[in-house]
Amino acid sequence: MTAPSPLSTFVATLSSDALPSDVRDRAGLVIADTIGSIVAGSTTEPVRTLQARYAARGSGPASVLGTNSSLPIEQAATLNGTAGTVLELDEGHKRAAGHPSIHVLPAVLAVAEADDGSGEDLLAAFVAGYETAARVAQACQPLADGYHPHGVWGVVGAAAGVANYRSLEAETVANALSIAANHAQHTRFEAALEGASVRDTYAGMVAPDAIRAVDQAQAGFTGLEDGVRRHLESVTDGAISTISADDFGEEWELCNGYFKIHAACRYTHPVLDAIDELEDETALELTAIDSIAVETYPAAAGLGEQAPQTRLEAKFSIPFVIATRLVHGHAGKDAFEPAAFKEEVFELATRVTVNARSEFADALPDSRGARVTIEHGETESTITVDHARGGGTRPFNESRLHEKFDSLVTPVLGDSAAERTWALLRSEGMPDARTLCESVTP
Repeated sequence: MTAPSPLSTFVATLSSDALPSDVRDRAGLVIADTIGSIVAGSTTEPVRTLQARYAARGSGPASVLGTNSSLPIEQAATLNGTAGTVLELDEGHKRAAGHPSIHVLPAVLAVAEADDGSGEDLLAAFVAGYETAARVAQACQPLADGYHPHGVWGVVGAAAGVANYRSLEAETVANALSIAANHAQHTRFEAALEGASVRDTYAGMVAPDAIRAVDQAQAGFTGLEDGVRRHLESVTDGAISTISADDFGEEWELCNGYFKIHAACRYTHPVLDAIDELEDETALELTAIDSIAVETYPAAAGLGEQAPQTRLEAKFSIPFVIATRLVHGHAGKDAFEPAAFKEEVFELATRVTVNARSEFADALPDSRGARVTIEHGETESTITVDHARGGGTRPFNESRLHEKFDSLVTPVLGDSAAERTWALLRSEGMPDARTLCESVTP
């Protein structure tokens, strides 16, 4: 039996009435941003093929966003979590070193839609799950060498969201979270570096495990005492720190996340922001570029592959992200699709070097920065970026996030669907789960 903890009590008792107005507003933005990533990712392969295989087996009560398929809850949530990952555009959290929303929302949304859940219940469940995921993630930092953060701590957050939605008592929640932690995946960061797209499934596979963990706890199965810590300590580099209960309801981790406009690993964003700034200041003729030197922190410096072969591998290659950004004029979704893999991109990538520097390593974790120096002709241009755009230090305004949402949803569902969904999520009240899902299906 797992005794109630401050975390399980928080999850069990959180209601939408307890959410301050800024948290409600931020939740709407995060949910909108995550749904945009899911809808756009639904058109990619092999997500589309997996959706077709599931649909051929039968239907269910939960929507696959961006498609006309309704599937069993766990399958729909798995597809939505996977689709929201593939483009590398989903919201993230620096201190968690990962992406809480894409781990939590697919499970909560599928469960709520199948139950005809209200918008207020959906909102509370999402926030409960996000807060849990972000706090457990921080307690697990740093992860053991080689682990990818997707699929590790997110299952606990997703289980918290589902448990909150089902209005479970604190003791049952504690068991659900402990059981969920037992299902943390043994992920590998090398999957991203080598372009193994199993990495794109990590977050999606969290949803069925989280839902089953809550089902099991409701049925009377019990977890290890202090199971979140005991299960997850095997994936951390050292002891798991205590999940503080002092600031529950006062400090909201949801408000500390970041948004992305570059469709690549967050490690590359200071570099891409530097390129944007350099182009604003200097006319760069690509054929005149002799070299591009990147200096950054060690984890980012590991993304040095110059000739990636897949979309995923390209998103984790600093030489490629720089080259595709300069050749195509942006680092959005299309800059990493097969049509963007042009000879001139690969040739330019060979002129990029990436090295770790102690000044950036010493600034971690508060700053994850980079310096880019471009030698072109007789000119040397240098820009240092200490904080990538999209986070608390350099936030995007809402109009920029709206623009991003439209760019992702409109090509799949059209202008009217994009505007309708944005309006629903930016209105004063959260729409009910079914209305929300119907707004982003054909």
